[in-house]
Amino acid sequence: RAMSWHAVAKVGDVRAGDVIAVSVEGVEMVLGLDGDRYFALQRRCVHRGGDLADGIVSRGHVVCANHGWRFATATGRHDQASDVCLTSFSVRVVGDQIEIDPTPRKQQ
Repeated sequence: RAMSWHAVAKVGDVRAGDVIAVSVEGVEMVLGLDGDRYFALQRRCVHRGGDLADGIVSRGHVVCANHGWRFATATGRHDQASDVCLTSFSVRVVGDQIEIDPTPRKQQ
């Protein structure tokens, strides 16, 4: 299927280490900035549904504010349980627009 890109923010709207809540075609997700790389993951933690928009980015992981679960920003995979994974989405920057394709990426 062809990618379906949607502008969700502008460069500068997300500071390094932060995540913000965005919605694309009814799919709730978080957009974050890990160093100089943007990422998008499902918004709710798989543990107890905590809002990852309240979390932080630390050492290549988004950390849920509720119970400290850590997920790799690149893949969505839990840092200690490889079978636990958040849905991740493709992100690109075009000019000053940050765009997300709401099609879930294949797990890596």
